[in-house]
Amino acid sequence: MTVSADIPGRGPLALEHVVLDLNGTLTDRGALLPGVPEALGRVRRELRVHLLSADTFGRLEAVAAHLGVRAGTIADGEDKARFVRELGAERCAAIGNGANDRAMLEAAALGIAVLGPEGSAGVALAAADVVCASILDALALVVDPTALVATLRA
Repeated sequence: MTVSADIPGRGPLALEHVVLDLNGTLTDRGALLPGVPEALGRVRRELRVHLLSADTFGRLEAVAAHLGVRAGTIADGEDKARFVRELGAERCAAIGNGANDRAMLEAAALGIAVLGPEGSAGVALAAADVVCASILDALALVVDPTALVATLRA
């Protein structure tokens, strides 16, 4: 399972994993955003999906079970970046919205910040390669090589 794109001025991108933040990215105050299960189902056909969260709202395990994805609780943003590096950062896309996503977005081969209902931290936006208006836009982008080329080309 790989999403590959040759980005002019940037080089090849070969993604095997997508690492997702939970709160503010896939959920609004702990409630799963509409359309996420279906969009994530499409992504799961192309990439291995990992869900990370400090679990502020106590919903990580329930959401992960509902989505059928792997989940892990983290203490801080550096834990997220470490997880990405352990998977192989050059094979990872990361999607998040919070300040604790900054290091993960920087570490991943493709960092995507989303502007969700809980907002987006400025440091996450600055660390991202791409900013998307919603998680649905981000999930569609990460599995569309042509759109990745159009967005990331130099």
